[in-house]
This record gives sequence, C-alpha cells and structure tokens, in this order.
Amino acid sequence: MTEPSSLEPSIALAAYAEPLASNRRVLVFGNALGSLPLQLMERGARSIHVCDPDPVRAAEAAARNRSTQISFSSLADSDLSLRDGAYELALVDNLGAYNPLSLIRTVKRALAARGAACVACPNAEAAFPLLRGAPDRAATSLDYYALYDAVAAEFEYVRMLGQTPFVGYAIADFSASGEPEPALDTSFVPGGAEEPDFFIALASNQEVRLDEFAVIQLPTRRLLGNVNAPSAALAPAPAASALASESAAQAKLHDAELGRLNQWIKELESRASTADERADHSETELEAERAKLEVERAKLEAERQASAALKAQHEKELSAARAELSALRTQATNLRADASNKASELTRVTSELAERNRALAEQTAKLAEGNAGELAEFERQLAERGTEVRRLEQDLRTAERTGRELVRELERRTGEQTKHASLELERALAEREADLQAAAWTIESLSLRLELAAKPATAEGSAPETALAGEEAR
Repeated sequence: MTEPSSLEPSIALAAYAEPLASNRRVLVFGNALGSLPLQLMERGARSIHVCDPDPVRAAEAAARNRSTQISFSSLADSDLSLRDGAYELALVDNLGAYNPLSLIRTVKRALAARGAACVACPNAEAAFPLLRGAPDRAATSLDYYALYDAVAAEFEYVRMLGQTPFVGYAIADFSASGEPEPALDTSFVPGGAEEPDFFIALASNQEVRLDEFAVIQLPTRRLLGNVNAPSAALAPAPAASALASESAAQAKLHDAELGRLNQWIKELESRASTADERADHSETELEAERAKLEVERAKLEAERQASAALKAQHEKELSAARAELSALRTQATNLRADASNKASELTRVTSELAERNRALAEQTAKLAEGNAGELAEFERQLAERGTEVRRLEQDLRTAERTGRELVRELERRTGEQTKHASLELERALAEREADLQAAAWTIESLSLRLELAAKPATAEGSAPETALAGEEAR
C-alpha cells in the first residue's frame, strides 16, 4: 500500500473498517478534501460517495476528482433520499459537525439491511490528541453518552469504541522461525491506556463483528512532521535571546498544559463520581429487578409444578381412557364375531324356512287339489240325494193326501164295507206309515251329510264316508 499523502485522525478509522469496506459501496460524511476517500479506495472499496456539509469544499473536490470510483456532493444537494438501501458501509468522521439525530436517520435509510455504520466524534476533553485535524467551526461537542444515545435511537446493535493514541517502540526478532505473537506492554502509561482522542460507535441492525483491539501503525517521519516543528539539529543555531524567549514560551506552555491537565483530572474525578452514582443507582435497580425476577421465578416454579400435576392427572386419565377404549374395542370385536355367527345362523334358518315353505306350498297345493275332487263328488252326491229327498217329500205329501182321502172314504163307506175291507184298509195305512218313517230317516241322513260336507275334509276323508255308510246301512 502507498504511503498516505497526509495524516488525519480518520486514517485509523479507514484501516479499522477495512473488512467492512472491501468490495462494498461506501458512504462517507466528512471533509471532501481529506484523505479518507482515497484510503478507502486503496483498501478495496468498490465505490465511494462523499457528502460534505461544506458545498464549496464538495465542489472543489468534484473538480479535482479523476477517479470513477469516487463521487462528491454537498449534504444539501445529496440525492440520498432517492437511493435508500444503496450502501453497505457508512463512515462519519465527526458527528458533531451535523445535526446528530437527522444525520443518523439519513445514514440508516441509506444503508442496506445488512449494512453497518462507523460514527466518530472527537473527545473534547482529550488534552493531548495525537493528530489534530482541521478545526470545524460549525462542529458542536458530543460526549460519550450523547454519541451513544444518538446512534442507539436508530440502530439495534451499537458497540462503543475508543480511538486512543499509541506511541512507542516495537522490538521484533529478525530471525523468528514463524509468525511472531505480539506482546503489548502498557506499564509506562498510567492506567494502561491514553485518553481517547475519538469516540466511535459501530452500529448496525444485524450484529457485526470487528476486532476488539486493533493497533494501527503510522509512519514515524510523517507523524513527527505533523506534530512537531523541524528539529533543532536541522535548523540554524538560534541567538541567546531567542533561546530565552523560547524557554519562557515553553514554560508558559508547560504551565498552561499543566493547568489543563489538572482541570482534566478534576473533570475526570467529577465524571468518576457521576459514574459511581450511576453505578449505585444501577445496582439498586438491579437488586429490584433481581427481587422481581425471584418473584417471577417462584411464580413460574409454582405454575410449572401445577402444570406437572395437571399433566400427570391428564396422563392418568388418558391411560384409563386408553384401557377403556381397548376393552371397548375387544367387546366390539366379540360383538362383531357374534353378529357374524348369528347372521350365518339366520341365513341357515331362513334357508330352511324357505325350503319348508316351499314344501308346505307343494303339500297345500296337492291337498287343495285332492279336497277339490272330493268336494265335487260330495256335491254331486248331495245333489242326487237332494233330488231323491224332494221326490220322497212329494211322495209323502201324496201319501198323506191319499190317507186323508181314504179316511174320508172309510168314514163314508163305514157302513157299507165289510170287515175284510176294513182290514185291507188298515194294512194299507200301515204300509203308508212305514213308507213315511223311511222317508223321515232318509231326510235325516241327507241333512247329516250336508252338515259334514260343509266342514273341512280330513286328510283321509274317512269320517264323512263312515257316517254316510252308517246312514245308508240304517
């Protein structure tokens, strides 16, 4: 990498954010004439857009620009509102030079969903900054907490970092067999670290990881050239008066610096006291939260035990229900088997009944056919006997009329007939009475036959025939 053309505090920010800038679209809010855009391009950024709050500076940078990867605009003329989500990294070299809340909202809109922002702000209480950038008269002072509050209002993940001066020597083994493991000794620095020159907030909506501790080495020659005037060995020998004036000025400067240092120590003590008060308040709140947490934990434990008991009861009821269901299934299986057997038996009985009905129908048909013949014969005989009965009744009436005529004739001829005639007449009467008795018997026999014929005939038909034979014999 080429040596940077100038040393500015933002050069360390470009080096630290290199993993996030490599092959990415980067948005910079800062000095358009500074070295930060060039540093980002050298470290692999795909494209860089710089927004400068000073429109004159932005116009001058645009006129000097010869790179197609870098573009410039003033913040007032920026078209960022039309390019939401277009960038993957945003760098702000001094948030105090802007309206903090408005700029942070603009940064959030300009970043993609997985984008990140590095927002820096000078520490106004730093007594001996390593590098002093060009003073921005419009900038306001933001402390650590104001920077955090402004960034945390828009981003979900915020990590606070400090850019601290690091001056010293590195002692390296020129014949090391492998990659040397660095060892850091800060025992010469009170407290183990210098006061931060810058506070930096690493913000994103999805967690981003960068090195937790990074040491960025700067070229000594250029660093000393920026910090100090040319050394006395290279300058012409001053006069004694000049040396005295310089010594007096240095003494005054030393006293002023000592006063600033004492003031800074007092401010540090005040801040430490405030931090202790905040810590005590936080501890009280933490204890209250712990008590609430213990109460909630006890409630949750009671609910868990109640849930466990309810679960056990439900499992017991479920087991009983399963056993009952198994018994019901067994019973249903047995009922199905019984129903199947009964269905088979019913089919068999139905078949037998149908067969018997068929046989009965055949027997009934045969019986009906036989009874029909016998009934016809009985009717024929009854018709003949009826004719005979009517004939006999006619004969009986004739005999009665004749008997009455004979009686009258007998009475008329009583005196005339002889005893022989009287006997003859008595014999004739006796014969008529005998014929009349026979006719009565015949009528009784025929009436009996009519009654028997009216009743259903038996299978053998022997009773009517027997009765009929008996009457004929009589």
